[in-house]
Amino acid sequence: MLKGLKRNAIKKNIEAHLKKRNSSSDSISTLKTLAVLVDASYDINIISLIKLANELGVSPDKLKIVGYKEEKDLDNDKDAAYYNDKSFGVSGGVKSNSLQEFVNKDYDVLISFYSENKLELNYVAAVSKAKFKVGFGTVDNRINDLIIGATVDNPNLFIKELKKYLKILQII
Repeated sequence: MLKGLKRNAIKKNIEAHLKKRNSSSDSISTLKTLAVLVDASYDINIISLIKLANELGVSPDKLKIVGYKEEKDLDNDKDAAYYNDKSFGVSGGVKSNSLQEFVNKDYDVLISFYSENKLELNYVAAVSKAKFKVGFGTVDNRINDLIIGATVDNPNLFIKELKKYLKILQII
């Protein structure tokens, strides 16, 4: 029952943040900081995400990768941090200090690199203070400013399309 209350509170928080969100790529003169949100239950190549940041002109120290894991044990590696269900309180807010720091940081672009609607991933993407949000079309369209019609299975197409649209929007 407690888990159900937590999930409902998270859903309400997502809706509240989506209603008050306003975004504009005009506020980004050049891409300096990049955040990537991943579903860590899938095999994600962190090195390819670091290469993506490099291709976009973002230095590795200005890149932050955070992943959601459904498993209870969270092993952090040096390039990525993870969170799980226990990172959220009963009221639907973030309990984890590192996750709270991630959503409060004002990144230039947030890439939501997941294709399945999961409440915990959608929450972090919706609450993030990133200026511009990019994601897949299979996820709640209200969260992202730019939706790319590729799949997680084809990261090269996603990267190609992302670079193309960021150039059109004069972000890179």
